[in-house]
Amino acid sequence: MTVIGARALNRALLARQLLLQRHAMPAVAALEHLVGLQAQEPQEPYVGLWSRLVGFAPAELVELLESRQAVRTLLMRRTLHLVTARDCLALRGLHQPMARSSSEATGMSLNARAWMRCWKRSRHPFGSGSRT
Repeated sequence: MTVIGARALNRALLARQLLLQRHAMPAVAALEHLVGLQAQEPQEPYVGLWSRLVGFAPAELVELLESRQAVRTLLMRRTLHLVTARDCLALRGLHQPMARSSSEATGMSLNARAWMRCWKRSRHPFGSGSRT
């Protein structure tokens, strides 16, 4: 068995997270490679992708979000993450028990919690128009 030192382990971790150097790849490929980015605040994924990708343009992520190829959702450690839609579907089953126990503790259904998050973050949660 080969044992690697702390520095080599650190470098391997940074490389796996695309943090040793910027890479020339589409944002969707980076999201899938990383299995998501933390997205507690809306701008965090933009900074995360900019620091990892050569020539990253914010419009690329906007397009992924608007076309629903990427979503911001509650996942690992009960925090918001930006993931591809494909990864979201794959991870949903793994994280469903945690989400269910959390919603049962608060007495609120998962649908109600999702609707409230949407309402708080969206100017027009039901499409174009106002909340009147």
